Amino acid sequence: MQKLPHYLRLAAGLLLFSPWAVWADPATPPAKVSEATPGGAALAGAAGPDYVRMAEDDKSHRLEVSIATFTLPDGRIVDLFGVVHLADAAYYQDVNQRLGAYDAVLFELVGDPAALQNPAAPDPTVPAPRPHPLRGLQQGIGNVFKLSFQLEQIDYTQPNFVHADASAEEFSKMQADRGESIMKLLMKSFELSNDPAFKDRIGDAGELGLADLVMLFYSQKSMLRIKGIFAKLLAESEQLMAGGLLEKDNAIIDGRNDVALKKLNEVLADPAKKRVAIFYGAGHMPSMEAALNERLKAKRTGETWLAAWTMPPAVKPKLKP
Repeated sequence: MQKLPHYLRLAAGLLLFSPWAVWADPATPPAKVSEATPGGAALAGAAGPDYVRMAEDDKSHRLEVSIATFTLPDGRIVDLFGVVHLADAAYYQDVNQRLGAYDAVLFELVGDPAALQNPAAPDPTVPAPRPHPLRGLQQGIGNVFKLSFQLEQIDYTQPNFVHADASAEEFSKMQADRGESIMKLLMKSFELSNDPAFKDRIGDAGELGLADLVMLFYSQKSMLRIKGIFAKLLAESEQLMAGGLLEKDNAIIDGRNDVALKKLNEVLADPAKKRVAIFYGAGHMPSMEAALNERLKAKRTGETWLAAWTMPPAVKPKLKP
């Protein structure tokens, strides 16, 4: 069976974890793919708190995402509410209900949030923005795996939602100042794909072939098998990104996290804001956690894991008598 090149399997995993899911301005050049802690030097040595994991029991096989709770010195609560951009519709229903309980929810979106927060009242004088082409590809993958798309499921019109991300212009400048580009990311992906530690980490994805991708459209069994492989790759993506793809002080993580943390300071200036969530892609959270610890002296005091993808339990081979 012809196998897919390692860098294509890496690209597939990155696509599911990509910040382009929350990209609002397709006219601006796309960014480097996110989901890393800053300054990762070597894949094998990458480490940090996990915000995405695989879990399994007799009833199901799950991709889970963490909500980490931090207590500030004054007793107020900040939750790092991680999210993946493709997930089960039931997961997003649960997320919507939970987000409604916060005094403020700081959310990510590169660009203008008006289209999300005021969908019923578009400005007729402003042309409607075209979705980013990679968003369409993500939606196509979601359709194949029967997953829903974050921007179509989360209720961004809730009154406690606060935009806490860069504008398209600000983000473009962040990238330009750092010399970042999509081409550099692709070249780095190619280099990483030849790293033996990477090949070992992706496990079953290393056996994924072209025939498998064809069969997933025709066989429920094949679709579930490949969906499980993608889930495992997605669960590894935090550490894969930290382990070589992104430089220290990159725009997609560090630059945008700085914007979110500045907005957090503004929100916390109001003493009535007792419980705040930072609602960002899960890959932002290891770096965000380090910043909360250092800048605000926050202490991790709890965590909750939500099932984002729920699949049938993995079929275990029968032992021969």
